[in-house]
Amino acid sequence: MKIRCIIVDDERNNQQTLELLLEDIPEIELVGKAGDAATARKLVASLQPDLIFLDINMPGEDGFQFLASLPERNFEVIFVSAYNDYGIKALKVSAADYLLKPVSFDELEEAVAKVSRLLSDKDSRNSVQHRGIIDNLLENDLLSGQSKRIAVPHVGGITFIPLEDISYLQADSNYTILHRVNLQKLVVSRTLKEFEDILEDKGFMRVHKSNIVNLRYVKEYSTIEGGIARMQDGGEVAISRRMQDEFLKRMSSYSVGFKK
Repeated sequence: MKIRCIIVDDERNNQQTLELLLEDIPEIELVGKAGDAATARKLVASLQPDLIFLDINMPGEDGFQFLASLPERNFEVIFVSAYNDYGIKALKVSAADYLLKPVSFDELEEAVAKVSRLLSDKDSRNSVQHRGIIDNLLENDLLSGQSKRIAVPHVGGITFIPLEDISYLQADSNYTILHRVNLQKLVVSRTLKEFEDILEDKGFMRVHKSNIVNLRYVKEYSTIEGGIARMQDGGEVAISRRMQDEFLKRMSSYSVGFKK
């Protein structure tokens, strides 16, 4: 199946560079290019693309404003930007991927493959039933008592993460950032409270309104600045005053010879 796409970027050389890269991806059919949001809207209406490669910083309307202006969206989006500051915002508008300029061909090819999977599964992905399956995986993969992984839904699918790979979790509005022991981060469109309910009896503890820690990976506890847990991966997590006694009590289960 051909993926009909358009490029939206106000810089012509960026359009041309991306077009050259796309010529080597057989699934792609480039059907249009636009240098501003107004032209892009006309192309969307007339061409009905499957995919838009969308720049963020453009004169007039930026990429996010362009998306918000559309009455409906029946296409996937891959953001192509020179800035890495918009990752969480891109997730919130359900972008399929986020590529940094200059675009790597390997990353571009991988992003297109992701879109291809999304399009082939579009009907089920948008159905209430499929949404329910993802939600249940998040809740039940651990609650069964048999799994040592957590199913984390994200844009484009589900990642199954072993519990021992998670160092701590950090709230970001209605999103949660999972800090993994390999220093990678994963932004998930779920609240910290949802993770607290799932992980509370799995060796994790909510120690602050914004933080959940994996007690196995607490390297040091410091009373400086009210209370800090230093993690084995180098992260520092604030512990609220009201949770400090419970934190120390819980840590006694993970420390030989520890007495509160």
